[in-house]
Amino acid sequence: MTDSFQELNEILQTGNIPEDTSDFSEACYQRLLDALGNSSGSGDIVSLVRHILRREDVKQGVSSQTLLKVPRKPPFPNRSIWEQFSIKVLNDNDDDEYYLINAHPWQPEWLELSEQYPPDTPVFKEENRRSYEEVAPDPFLSLVQRKSYRSVGQREAIRAVLTAPENSSLVINLPTSSGKSLCAQLPALLNSRTSGVSVVVVPTTALAIDQERALKPFVNHDTAYYGDKSQEEQERREGIRNRIRAGTQRIIFTSPESLMDSLAPALYEAAKLGMLRYFIIDEAHMVEQWGDDFRPAFQEIPGLRRDLLRLTSFTTLLLTATLTESCLDTLETLFGKPGEFQLISAVELRSEPSYWFSNCETEEVRKQRLLEAVYHLPRPLIIYATKREDVESWKRELNRSGFKRCGVMTGQSSSQERLQLIKNLREKKLDIVVATSAFGLGVDQADIRAVIHVCVPETIDRFYQEVGRGGRDGKASISLTLYTDLDLEIAKSLNENSPINIERGLERWQSMFNRKESFGNGQFRLPINTPPSSREEDIDMKNKQSTAWNIRTLTLMNRAGLIEIESAEPPQRKAFESEDLYKLAWDTYRSSRVIRIKNECHLDKSTWETDIEPIRLQRQNWSYKNLQLMKKALKAKVCISEIFAEAYTIPPRQTIKKRNGVTVVRACGGCPVCRKQRRTPFSGIMPQPLPVWHNPKFFVGEELQRLLANEKLMLIFYESLEDRSRKRRMNAVIKWFIGQGIINIIIPHNYQENLIQDRVQNSNNFIFLFEKYQPITMPHVPTLIFYALGNFFSHNCLSINHQWQAPRIILLPMDTPDPTRTDRKLINIFPGRQFKFDRFCTEIGI
Repeated sequence: MTDSFQELNEILQTGNIPEDTSDFSEACYQRLLDALGNSSGSGDIVSLVRHILRREDVKQGVSSQTLLKVPRKPPFPNRSIWEQFSIKVLNDNDDDEYYLINAHPWQPEWLELSEQYPPDTPVFKEENRRSYEEVAPDPFLSLVQRKSYRSVGQREAIRAVLTAPENSSLVINLPTSSGKSLCAQLPALLNSRTSGVSVVVVPTTALAIDQERALKPFVNHDTAYYGDKSQEEQERREGIRNRIRAGTQRIIFTSPESLMDSLAPALYEAAKLGMLRYFIIDEAHMVEQWGDDFRPAFQEIPGLRRDLLRLTSFTTLLLTATLTESCLDTLETLFGKPGEFQLISAVELRSEPSYWFSNCETEEVRKQRLLEAVYHLPRPLIIYATKREDVESWKRELNRSGFKRCGVMTGQSSSQERLQLIKNLREKKLDIVVATSAFGLGVDQADIRAVIHVCVPETIDRFYQEVGRGGRDGKASISLTLYTDLDLEIAKSLNENSPINIERGLERWQSMFNRKESFGNGQFRLPINTPPSSREEDIDMKNKQSTAWNIRTLTLMNRAGLIEIESAEPPQRKAFESEDLYKLAWDTYRSSRVIRIKNECHLDKSTWETDIEPIRLQRQNWSYKNLQLMKKALKAKVCISEIFAEAYTIPPRQTIKKRNGVTVVRACGGCPVCRKQRRTPFSGIMPQPLPVWHNPKFFVGEELQRLLANEKLMLIFYESLEDRSRKRRMNAVIKWFIGQGIINIIIPHNYQENLIQDRVQNSNNFIFLFEKYQPITMPHVPTLIFYALGNFFSHNCLSINHQWQAPRIILLPMDTPDPTRTDRKLINIFPGRQFKFDRFCTEIGI
């Protein structure tokens, strides 16, 4: 037994619970001791004791030999409660002061093959399932105290962001937990060390709070823009807006609604000062999924972005872990202009979850199975339901069953409730979260071991995203879906919530357009709070609901190319003589939208039938396919990795405007089909993305341009570096090249620390480090290759690729032979631009 287990034994017998539990290395011990010291329910305590017993069993490689003595007095329950959790009481004497107990694997008869494959064993064992490995860093990674990239996909995505052309848009498609968020955060921090603002649009307050927490060590001010009407929150938000106007905010996390409303004036001010660096949408698939349905502000963002781009230049980043072809088409339609639009992708399916499904005949059967699962599965765990009222109902059921360390999160949860829940979960004061899909997007709680669905998600996307909350630390997790036939009907009805129909949409458009005001430059301002018609049933329509449908109508027309939703600068307080006039201007701004007509037949029903209807049908077909894939997963006829691969594979586009495709590397942590076929969990290898930019951003300093003399290749021959003064000058030369725009540096690992690392830590320039010259996989930017004495010199270093616009400089020993003929030296026969090292130092003043 471990030292922690022996210490726990002593604590249980003495009753002296330590205040500080940090000496216990495993979270399950910390959770139990916190529960014992904080009036928890019997279910909480027994499940946490079970967690420890099963954890010790699997660590020792046995099934149920770990014995523990627990008191027979409260808060510990009686014998019958222990047995519900598959914990056996070994002593029968009622006079004993303690129960002697051990725990058995969970093998429910209602889960097929659970006898051969106990569902809880891999998760208690915490098997490592992650296949992708960390890779060597670039020097600037130290800005966020990282010693390596989390994955090769993360490294190439960050390099693509840093070399993105002016005004371009980049879709970053990486698996959950592979480091996607840092792909935006690190470039934002790199480019705001003196000044600058990057705005990150997130779908939930929980995600904004979590992102703020992650960046607290590196940003010394508030970064999450959320809040309520309290004085403290109002002051917090005002402070963020003031820093945006001054260009000192660095990075901000906000919702689409806040972006379009209270943040807009400050962002326009920052744009006028040239302070915007990156415009980022995290969980970008929500632009289509939620923008089409109940949060149209997602699809209004492009209009604001285009208007800001008229004032300044910045890069747009669209981050997602679940990109479908339909979603990519939508993102390209909305964000494909004015600059280049590209996709960088490295998709390897999650190998951490094992998948289990159970069709429950009645709601009562589901309740019994859920409670049994909660009795047996490790902590922490998440229970997902579709409706808010279901979440509340399941929470009450858990409370009645002795589980008090349980919290809820829905779309109705306040900012403070969300913040407190995330804090409690992270501090191990909460073991169970019951939630709707409002919880989870991007929340980085690494040690979730189980995800239970008491519903059928209406899309395979939602299912994969929610299952992805488990095992983010790379260790095994379990996905359990408990569903009824009624759940399938509910999923179907939710899935069929399609965009507004032709007749009603045209009616709403005519109503808005009849009240238009010319805004100049071919633009019109339309009211969005107008009813769709003068009919009695429409006149009294709830204003908020009607407004949402009007916005949805405009976004549908925008996608179909009938109009373009523009944006106008919001009113600034300084432009008005009184607060009343300012408020009136804001009311007008909030209740109207600026559009530009692109199809003059926009009022004709035939135009709507030819242009709008295909968009509606495309959305319906995508929704239908997504639901069918979810049903296919429940039927368990093929490995679930095939279903996910079908959902997320995107073929490349070879038309005039070429677009990269998405290849999905399959992985499965265990599913019904694999268990029947006795196939062990498997994972693939994350693919390395190739450079995406045809013309990446870079600069070449005037001095370097002069020395290159219109050539793209230059050789510099040096003598031995054993001389200290020459070595110092080599350091200075490399630093000079970095200052002149060199980004790729190829240098052997044993030279990197001396010649590179200490020279760029405090530099405003960034560099990418390589050990070998790899022209196919390297960004097409200014490149310096350093060859050490004795290293083999490859001929491909001298080849000229006319598609590359960036220069290449090679530092190499004087005696380097001609790679095509070893009987002669390269310095004597190379026909291009070349220098001897000392002469070059004189040229640049070193």
